[in-house]
Amino acid sequence: MTDGTVKTSPGLLASRNPRLYYAGLTVSQIGTNTQLVALGWFTYRLSHNAIVLGVVTAAPIFTMLLFSQVGGLAADRFPPRRVLLCTHALLALMALLLGLLAYSGSLAVWHLVVSALCIGSINAIGLPTEQVFVSEVAGDTLLRRAVTLNNVILNLSLVVGSSLAGPLMGAVGLGGVALLNGLSYLTMLTALLLVRPAQLHVRPRRTGGRPRVRGAWGYVRHSPGLVLLLLVIGTVGLFGTSLPSLLLLLTSRELAGQAGAYGVLLAVISVGSLIGAWLTWRTKVVLGTVLVGSLLLGILELATAAMPSLLTLGLVLLPVGMVSLVLRAGLLSLAQLQTLPEFRGRVMAIFQLVYRAGWFLGTLAASWVAQTWGPRTAIAWGGAAVTLSVTAIVVVMTACRAMSVSLVARRVPRVSIALAPQPEGRHRRPPRHLTADA
Repeated sequence: MTDGTVKTSPGLLASRNPRLYYAGLTVSQIGTNTQLVALGWFTYRLSHNAIVLGVVTAAPIFTMLLFSQVGGLAADRFPPRRVLLCTHALLALMALLLGLLAYSGSLAVWHLVVSALCIGSINAIGLPTEQVFVSEVAGDTLLRRAVTLNNVILNLSLVVGSSLAGPLMGAVGLGGVALLNGLSYLTMLTALLLVRPAQLHVRPRRTGGRPRVRGAWGYVRHSPGLVLLLLVIGTVGLFGTSLPSLLLLLTSRELAGQAGAYGVLLAVISVGSLIGAWLTWRTKVVLGTVLVGSLLLGILELATAAMPSLLTLGLVLLPVGMVSLVLRAGLLSLAQLQTLPEFRGRVMAIFQLVYRAGWFLGTLAASWVAQTWGPRTAIAWGGAAVTLSVTAIVVVMTACRAMSVSLVARRVPRVSIALAPQPEGRHRRPPRHLTADA
C-alpha cells in the first residue's frame, strides 16, 4: 500500500445481487424514516405530552439494547437472508397494523408504545444480520464500498423521508403513511426473494458447537485491534452523536429569526456526507484514517461551538458531515474485516450495543448540559471529550505495547496493532493482524 488508492476492481453494482439488495434497501429506508417522523408528530398531537413523546422515541432504543446480543446470535447461527426475510415481514406487519388502527380511529398511546417496543426488538435482530448480509452480498473485497453505500442510503433516506413526512401526513394521514411504509417493506422482501443464493459469498460455519455470546466477548477481548475500534466507536457514540439535537436547540434559541435554519444545517451535513462517501469510495479507509477522523470530529465540534452565524456554522458543518461518514464507514468495515467470519454477527451486535448505549447516555448528558449552560457549551463539551478520549486511548494502548505508531517512507504515520496471546484452545485461529497507514 503506497498512496492509499484502491486498485481497479469490478464495480459493486455490476452484479445482480447487490443491485437488488440496495434498491430494496433504499425504498425500505425511505418508508421507515417517513413513518418515523410522522409517528413522532402524531404521538405529540395525540398526547400533548413531551414525556410520552420521549417514551415512544426511546422505547425502540431500549429494546435494541436489551436484545442486541440475541440478534448477534441469530446472525451467526442462521442464514442471514432467511433472518432478514423474517424481520422485514414482521416490520411490514407492524406497519400495516398501525395503518389500520390509525384509519379506524382507534389508535391509542399504548398502541404506539407497544409498537415501538416491538419494532425495536425486531431491529435488534435485523441490524447485526444486515451487517453480515452486506458482506455476503458484496464479499470482503468490496466490503468497504458496500458499507459506504449503506451509510449513504441511510443518510439520504433520512433527508427524503423527513421531507415527505409532512406532505404525506396532510394528504393521507398517519394511516396512509404507515400503509405506504408496509408496502416499502414488501419491496425489500421481494428483493431478498430475488437474490440468488448461489452468488452470495456465504461464510464458513463452525462445526462442533453452537455460537455463544460469551465466546464473542472473549474473542473481542483478546483482539487488540477490535478493542481499539470498540473504544473509538463507544467514544464517538457517547460524545459525538448528540450534535443534531444540539443544533436544533442552538438554532431555536440564537437563530430563531432565520427561517429554516435547522433544515439548512442538516442539508449541509448531508452534502458533507456525500463528499465523505465519495472519498471513502475512491480511497481505502484504514486504521489511521479512523483515528485521525475521530480526532478531527472532536476538533470540528469545538469549532462548531464557536461559530457566530448561520454561514460560518455551515462552513464548519460541511466537513463534519464528511468526517462523520468516513468514520462510520471505516469503523464498520474494519470491524468486519478484522473479525473471523463465524464471529461477525455477534461482534457486530457488540459494536451496535456499545454505540447505541453511548448514544443514549451521551444524548441525556448533552441535554442536561445544554439545559444548564446552553447548547454551545454542550457542543464544545462533546468535541473536547472526543478529542481527549481518543488521544488517551492511543496513548494508553501504545504504552501497554498493544499498539505502535511509527513513521515509514515519506514520513507517513503507520499504526500497528500487536496481537495479544490467545488463551489455549479458545479459538482455532487467532484474530487477523490489524495494521494501517494514516
